[in-house]
Amino acid sequence: MNVDDIVAEKIAAARAKAEANKRRRAALAANRQRGLALRHAAKLRRQASIRTTDGTAADNLSAANDPDDVVIEVTEAEFHASVRTSLARLGLTYAELEDQARRRDFTSAQAHSLWTSIGGTVNTELLEEQ
Repeated sequence: MNVDDIVAEKIAAARAKAEANKRRRAALAANRQRGLALRHAAKLRRQASIRTTDGTAADNLSAANDPDDVVIEVTEAEFHASVRTSLARLGLTYAELEDQARRRDFTSAQAHSLWTSIGGTVNTELLEEQ
């Protein structure tokens, strides 16, 4: 094998790599566009379903209730099921999360956010029952 053959192989490998990168970027761009279209469609559906306090449909967002005024009520069982799911997603127990809060050293931003949401409000007996 001479130097020209080695150079030709390296050039061919570089072209193949560039083409593979181009295909990968095109696939990512297509997926991104699909995701954007789905998010925009969902946003339009949410905006269309916004209601005012008297129950009528709002023509625009400014006529609707402030989204911060929405109150969602859940049962104690639903709350504890949600806590169990969130803890499982983080791979933590409530005791571990409570210890992290006591030390003020959370393993992740999600753990800190979960503690901010549920800290001190969980009945550990109900949490362990199910």
